[in-house]
Amino acid sequence: MAAESKTLTGHTIRRRGALGATASTLGAALAFQAAQTLPFARVAFARGAARGEGGTLVYARAGDPDNLDPALQGPDTIATQQIFESLVTFDGATTDIRPSLARSWEVAPDGLTYWFKLRQGVRFHDGTPFDAVAVKWNFDRWQYEDNPYHKGNFQYWQYVAGFNETIRNVDVVDSETIQISLNRIHGPFLLNLALFAFGFFSPTALERDYEAALRHPIGTGPFRFVARVPGDRVELERNDDYWGDRASLDRVVIRTLPDNGARYLALRGGSVDMIEGPNGDDVVTARRDRGLSIILRPALNVGYIGFNLKAKPFDDLRVRRAVGAAIDRPSIVSALYGSTAQVASQLVPPSMLGWNAEVKGPQFDPARARALLAEAGLSAGFATDFWYMPVNRPYMPESKAIGEAIASDLGKVGIRVTLKTEDWGTFLTGRTQGKYPIYELGWIGDNGDPDNFLFTFFGNLAGENTWDNPTVRDLVRRAQQSGDSIERAELYRQVNALTDQELPRIPLAHNQTPLIARSYVKGFVANPTAHEFYNTVWLDK
Repeated sequence: MAAESKTLTGHTIRRRGALGATASTLGAALAFQAAQTLPFARVAFARGAARGEGGTLVYARAGDPDNLDPALQGPDTIATQQIFESLVTFDGATTDIRPSLARSWEVAPDGLTYWFKLRQGVRFHDGTPFDAVAVKWNFDRWQYEDNPYHKGNFQYWQYVAGFNETIRNVDVVDSETIQISLNRIHGPFLLNLALFAFGFFSPTALERDYEAALRHPIGTGPFRFVARVPGDRVELERNDDYWGDRASLDRVVIRTLPDNGARYLALRGGSVDMIEGPNGDDVVTARRDRGLSIILRPALNVGYIGFNLKAKPFDDLRVRRAVGAAIDRPSIVSALYGSTAQVASQLVPPSMLGWNAEVKGPQFDPARARALLAEAGLSAGFATDFWYMPVNRPYMPESKAIGEAIASDLGKVGIRVTLKTEDWGTFLTGRTQGKYPIYELGWIGDNGDPDNFLFTFFGNLAGENTWDNPTVRDLVRRAQQSGDSIERAELYRQVNALTDQELPRIPLAHNQTPLIARSYVKGFVANPTAHEFYNTVWLDK
């Protein structure tokens, strides 16, 4: 239990010291789940060995980021997580919270005020100081749409974290103390502050030349930005002035190789040291290669089939249920995900608070699918475009093949599918704008809390969410505003039951994320949220 003491303002507070705090009940469960993968993998993590110095780590990923501003990014945050840091972060392989740029924090008894003590002597990569003024400058940029540096879509601020309605104001107490006042209790507040989107950007750099700063991002992290070739690579170098544990690596190169097989061949050929998202067959092959190590991130994700519920005929519940009954999800998961995945019964993973054991998800029943279509006046079936992802993700490891399998199943009940796709950025924009009647997509949990899934999906009638259900919106908001984990769990169980009944999205799979590295890559710590830092990595060669 936290000790009580007095703050500068005289309020009684709960103190969180520099050793950090457990901010999620999921930490132990996820750490246990991660441990269960060890018999199946030679994890690239060395203890007791002499730590090597120098060298370049080349990491190959599937996608390419639209930009390198953490506040504006979606997927592909590998580079920005090395450049930028938040007030707090996730501890190792868990979703427990530990200090980062804040060395400690205190919370008022009513849960509405937080005081963060900042690390002293920290500087941005451009040499300017990181202090309370810089923290407030960044919060003002994120929060206020009339701020001159609030340019673009700050989705994480509002739609993921829900901070527009939660944070009342941010104030500088002194150069090393920041005060954040809330409008209401926010259960996952510290977890949300740890998200990559709330990494601090040099105010001086953005004020000097906004567009140039976005091309050459400047944070406080263990690596500095060097160069970016869009569609090809991002290059980083060690920050020798880093306040924390200095990186062993001289450089990190993050390459973009969209094809799963091509990434694996590059790894086997020696041109890259580590890859994400291999094909299932390649994971099996890699297990037999003593020169390779397999790392499994615990499953904190969901792949799903989404609908535009404003588009006919998917505004009809009978049609959505027909789609759910037509798709042989177990066969698709078995054939295209491999042994690292399980069929999803709901939109949150089983390890998560509020997972509902009574929810089974759509059951494969083609005869029922045809009957439901007839009930909806579509006994002859109908034609539709189905949009599949142009890139592979942990929750959709073979996106085109999965789309083809779904199209085949739908065709057997009379739903005639034309498969379509676009480049990744256009795909995400089209999804948000409601251009796709039915599509595949997914979500990787950011912080281990169900709020990050269910509030993001259904907390606002905006963006991808076209499901106008006030009951569900109220439930996820009440859960977000509660500090009682028992109450929150029950509210989320109700949400999961309602989504199973109404099927605004059809859950497909939860997948442990395999990464493969050369056996000389040491010190990499896989985190279920994919918040991973390369200053712990070294090369034993």
